[in-house]
Amino acid sequence: MKSRPSILSVGLSIPTYGRKRELNRLLESLSNQSILPDQIVIVDQNDRGFLDLIISEWAKKLPIQHNIVSYKSASKARNHGAQKLTTEIIAFPDDDCIFTERTIELVKQTFFNNPSIDVIIGHKPIRQAECSTKATKNKPIITVLNLFNAKAETSNMFCRKGLILKMPTLFNECIGPGDQTDVISNEETDLLIRMLRKNANIVHCKGIQIEHHSSQVSFKRSLKYAEGRYELIRRQKLGVFYYLINLLQPLIRLAKYPSLKGLQYCVATILGRSGITRLIRH
Repeated sequence: MKSRPSILSVGLSIPTYGRKRELNRLLESLSNQSILPDQIVIVDQNDRGFLDLIISEWAKKLPIQHNIVSYKSASKARNHGAQKLTTEIIAFPDDDCIFTERTIELVKQTFFNNPSIDVIIGHKPIRQAECSTKATKNKPIITVLNLFNAKAETSNMFCRKGLILKMPTLFNECIGPGDQTDVISNEETDLLIRMLRKNANIVHCKGIQIEHHSSQVSFKRSLKYAEGRYELIRRQKLGVFYYLINLLQPLIRLAKYPSLKGLQYCVATILGRSGITRLIRH
């Protein structure tokens, strides 16, 4: 098992449901880190025995704590994992993401070198053409618009435990994938907006990289994810400005990268973000 003297301890709260191959790939990426995470809580929402072989194999190489729960809720599972973790830094990777080799090391270094930072938002792997010294700099997140531009996901959030303890509610358990929720996205943005309103120091760091899938894989999925953005704007009372910005953004992206598939996703995203489909449904 790889290890080095820790600067700060990092723990991961990983909710998982219905995925073996993806979880196995994530754990493999964690075992290949230049510095291993200090604690991993896997919140297993599957039937008993579903993950036994995977857990038993990786527990030999990684500091895994396996918790089986009876519910199906990603947000509730993340909250459960966060309560179990005792580390100074807590992250919430999805079970189908992949950490690049130095992710944990860079997270530790960045928090250690910047004691005032409360939250780091990472980035998807940068293409060679985008690489520059700017990629490793921390960009402050001051406004909700900065937050949207940073493209935060649960998989690329790293938070100080001290800030988490100050939050009355961590992830809103009425939002996110689960069998009791109809809003399947934007639970991380909801949390980050609440953190911003508590004057948390949040930064976006492109040098800290986590691979994750795109939400735009079908018309229906794009629509459902976009509905989550509409609900976020409504629940957080962000107003007309943010509503219109979120309607225009898919059009700007389509103009920049025109394609028939892009047009399909653009229509789905605008419909979902407009709130029309939710109003019709309800």
